[in-house]
Amino acid sequence: MHSIQISPQMLMIVVPDGRCWLMAYGSLEVSALPVTSVAAGGSSLATSAVEGAIVAGLARAGDAPANGPYTLLRYMRWLAGNYVFAGQTPGLFRRGAERFASLGRSDLADFAGRKAEEEEGHAHLAYRDLEALGLPAAEVIGLIRPPSAEAFAERFRTYVESDDPVALFGFSYCLERMAVARDAAFIRKVQAICPPGSRAIRFLRVHSNIGNDSDHVYEQLSFFESLNYSELASVTRAAFETAEMLAQQPQMDGVLTDEETYLRLRRAGIEVSQRRETDDAT
Repeated sequence: MHSIQISPQMLMIVVPDGRCWLMAYGSLEVSALPVTSVAAGGSSLATSAVEGAIVAGLARAGDAPANGPYTLLRYMRWLAGNYVFAGQTPGLFRRGAERFASLGRSDLADFAGRKAEEEEGHAHLAYRDLEALGLPAAEVIGLIRPPSAEAFAERFRTYVESDDPVALFGFSYCLERMAVARDAAFIRKVQAICPPGSRAIRFLRVHSNIGNDSDHVYEQLSFFESLNYSELASVTRAAFETAEMLAQQPQMDGVLTDEETYLRLRRAGIEVSQRRETDDAT
């Protein structure tokens, strides 16, 4: 059993079988966290810690991700935001590799370098998917650029340039971990709201349970097992902070409702149907 401080107020107690508990400083009350499917399938302190941190962060923020129908306009915003964010991630990973190399940590530098290669070209996929929807991609991105996209990029940059850059891996793990929930059934639902015959799900397929992100989750977990306790604690805290940020994302982008998105596009002469929707999605 180990304890990791995940915030100035919270301590997380972790055991390698996937179970975690939260305890507030100054309180004797301990609350058990749900065990994720990934944590249940693992048997390491690293897996338990980062998975527990994500569960705690999503719950701690107090606001669940946006509910309601998943519309074509919402999917367009998701693609636009990912174009903005994904365009910056390879460079940030490379900068992280430079930081690690300067600290004499070739193992961390090599891993960050591999992550940079994995993310190369993903922004172009999102761009092509917007084009596949029959849209002028560059103009649409400029019109509906979600505020959260730059906020996540800035958070990534903060971790990279911090005194403890290993935290960047907790950030990247949390974001890639979200892809596990996007299964084949979800992809079919998104296809159903896209214009018939369009091939507008290339970015989504890569960042789903049937794409590369699923493998990347387990690769990172394996790598985390090589970290010392202090490094794992930093990664765990960053995963918690990133999960909190994800839970707040709907509020960060609250101004970009479907109605507002539609109006911005219509004023620019871009017509998009508001009627295409499916069940709530991740």
